[in-house]
Amino acid sequence: MIYGVPFHNVSFEEAVDWIVARVRSGRPANIATANLDFVTRAWNDPELQRILIDADLVLADGFPIVKLSPFFGPALKARVTGSDLTPMLAARAAREGMSIYGLGSGLGVAERALEILKEKNPDLKIAGTYSPPFAPLLEMDHREILQRLEKASPDILFVAFGAPKQDKFISMHVRGWNIPVAMGVGASLDFITGEQKRAPKWMQRCCAEWLWRICCDPRRLFTRYLANLKFLLVASRQMYLIHRMPDKPVAFQPLEERQVRALKKQNIVAERFQPLETGEAAAEFIERIAAQVQGSNLLLDVHAVPWLNSLELGALLEINKFCRQWRRRLILYAPRPKVRRLLETCRLTDYFDTAVSLEDAVRLARNLAEHVEGGTEFENGSLKLELPIELTAATLPQFEREADVIHHELRDLGMLKTVEVDAAQLDFIDSAGLGYLIALKKLTQNEGVSMSIANLDSKPRRTFEIARVDKILLHA
Repeated sequence: MIYGVPFHNVSFEEAVDWIVARVRSGRPANIATANLDFVTRAWNDPELQRILIDADLVLADGFPIVKLSPFFGPALKARVTGSDLTPMLAARAAREGMSIYGLGSGLGVAERALEILKEKNPDLKIAGTYSPPFAPLLEMDHREILQRLEKASPDILFVAFGAPKQDKFISMHVRGWNIPVAMGVGASLDFITGEQKRAPKWMQRCCAEWLWRICCDPRRLFTRYLANLKFLLVASRQMYLIHRMPDKPVAFQPLEERQVRALKKQNIVAERFQPLETGEAAAEFIERIAAQVQGSNLLLDVHAVPWLNSLELGALLEINKFCRQWRRRLILYAPRPKVRRLLETCRLTDYFDTAVSLEDAVRLARNLAEHVEGGTEFENGSLKLELPIELTAATLPQFEREADVIHHELRDLGMLKTVEVDAAQLDFIDSAGLGYLIALKKLTQNEGVSMSIANLDSKPRRTFEIARVDKILLHA
């Protein structure tokens, strides 16, 4: 975990082995190759940060990330670049009999890139290529792309839309398609064809590839690298100040056996967090906790923890991810001021729920249970949709089914006059959720029905603004 973005500590060989094993399992996986620019963007883009948190494998595609890692916890083994991993993965896929699909990049680039890879690896199976017309993510013809992918049925999908568009596209669809592994590859296909030139090997070894790239494309990359440098200086200063903070105790109500039993009746399992010094210890802790919290919320007592290193933060993220899969939450109990400041700086206070008293924990768990799925209500010609706490690719199908059934019934009866969307409980929305609201807006307009969105908080509003749909959805 570096500045709020998790990275998996793997080498090139381990990454390839992991991908091959995941293809064999048949379970869809999302792989991100993240560099300092990803981390910079994630600080201001809640959706991108959540995508990286939820990704199945996040690779450190940048020397700054690798060099910074020892200051946050265990050092990362190596820089694992998407540009080098792509041909390595193609070579392994050829040996394993696995097929590859190239999606994106310029017209004809993906096709030429995969042809070059096949020339080097004659046994490589090419499932297909497609370069859709350029368009913003929410204006793309997703149905056309998904139909092509379903027909091709590749084992490995290379998505070259550029970051973060490619990562948001994968996140929107990874849970619904039959592709075992999807990976954002950025400019990797352009490097293979020679459309873009990579830095010489000696510059790569000297950590100067950024200088080569900025010289090749100064208009686009100068501003980006300047923003990355500014972020690095600001974030590093904040982390330094947090380290210098005195470790003050926090007033809290100790967990006793009687209270643990009472919490269990409220569907809350209480556990104490323990320091984690090795990856093996972290894996054991995650496995032990996961076995206890299936179907329950988890209250994790962290009052005794003066600091959380990258390994410990990563373990908490995995536990939280597991809880959310069960539509439950992880609640951090009584974090110290220094730990809370760390979570704030890493933009994780919106992802981790915290409580300073047992009453707060119970109230928080009840509120989450009441609003996790949203709801619908019809009154005086108005269909009221209460959005759930999270409207994402993971939660959308259930909410969409219920809302659409009622909407269609009322429309057919000619009773519907307005659709009022209440976003008071909405804490997080991704591109899939935005896509649903845009489609609903277009549908209501075509039917002559007005639609409004009210009570939108500043955090989800930021996602509306980044996607540039705030004027479409939030104004009449």
